[in-house]
Amino acid sequence: MTVAQYGGFGRASDVLARTQSTLSVGLKRLEEDIGCRLIERRQGHVIGLTEEGRRLLPAARDILQRTSRAINSLKASSLEGKVALGVPDDFAVGNLHRVISLCLEDNPGLRVEVTAASSTVLSRMAEQQLLDVVILKGLAGQPVVSNAEQVIQVEPLYWVSSGALHFDDLRDIPLVTFLEGCVIRNSAVTALNGVGRSHYFAYVSGSFDNIKKAVISGLGVGILPKSALSEELCVLSEANGVPNLPSIQLVLSASQSSELYEQFARYLSRSLIE
Repeated sequence: MTVAQYGGFGRASDVLARTQSTLSVGLKRLEEDIGCRLIERRQGHVIGLTEEGRRLLPAARDILQRTSRAINSLKASSLEGKVALGVPDDFAVGNLHRVISLCLEDNPGLRVEVTAASSTVLSRMAEQQLLDVVILKGLAGQPVVSNAEQVIQVEPLYWVSSGALHFDDLRDIPLVTFLEGCVIRNSAVTALNGVGRSHYFAYVSGSFDNIKKAVISGLGVGILPKSALSEELCVLSEANGVPNLPSIQLVLSASQSSELYEQFARYLSRSLIE
């Protein structure tokens, strides 16, 4: 699951604190037990999941989550109290709503108050101590600064449009992007400036869904993480004249020092990574 999530053995080995060779051997043993390949590899590089791998992934995620819940019910005390949680609405956090729901089922004395907003707004609220636990996005590779922080997701960014096009055919690039201060917006602008391409903001929104719908409707060109790609979007590559983009990461942290907040953050981190 971790190899599938991070797209390779290198990052997965860092997250799981295991060597790449150990992961490779474990995956090979799993494939032998099942009788089919789960991950496509070419010259030592992971290029994606096989059809069997894609079918197994949801079941594998469910198995790990159920196991985690069973273990937590035996060794962890119930969480009680109120937690103000900030989640980004300008980035899709896979499985987040279900994880929160399961946490509330496991901890009837817990109350979670969720605020969904742009990462810029969430960061400001965290600084003002209006949030107890927060999920923020940033450029991949930025180090966490404390034990209260945990990288829970890393994804590459892609240029997307409603149909095939070439950047050289556009005088100015019509950007469909997020509000000022967003790391995805900054990544797009930095990439275009780096190759000397002018642009304008054709559509700006703080909503992840609105950005995706605007691109699908043909209002301009956007950049989205891998998990947001769909058949309705045309993914542009170097052949379309697009500049390179970085990857981004989601970091979960307890913004205030408290046993409750830190335990809740660990629950989310463990469940979301699994």
